[in-house]
Amino acid sequence: MTDDGEVRYESVFRARWRDRQSGGARPGELIKQPGWIDAGLAALGVLLVAGAVVAGTVTVARSESLSAAVQGNSVIAVLAGVAAPATGTAVQFRAPSGATYDAVVVDVSATEVVAQLKQPGPESTGQLLVPTGRQRLITVLLPRLW
Repeated sequence: MTDDGEVRYESVFRARWRDRQSGGARPGELIKQPGWIDAGLAALGVLLVAGAVVAGTVTVARSESLSAAVQGNSVIAVLAGVAAPATGTAVQFRAPSGATYDAVVVDVSATEVVAQLKQPGPESTGQLLVPTGRQRLITVLLPRLW
């Protein structure tokens, strides 16, 4: 108790903990950090740089999706504002169930693409996936980060 009647508390436990943690620290430092923290930060920095290098060099395939229908072993797709694939291009037909079937482009006109399935598929409508090139991974990721 002080002279003016107030009760003041001194945090004995906190002072002991602070003294124990700062023991051996340089002047001006409150708490000495364990050495593994510096090593962990350095490892995170190395991983960040390695990830940036990989994202800048790795490429991913791009493809266009065309509305298509299966008739027998043929897939007929409508060209809608996309570049026509070359004859002999490997493509895939994706059924509404999600199953994919490999095919090869056999005929291309101004309005449609005809592909031959390598194995018979279901008589259905779906999507013909036509490869359009490759793109760097960093250009795919960066727009999504902003």
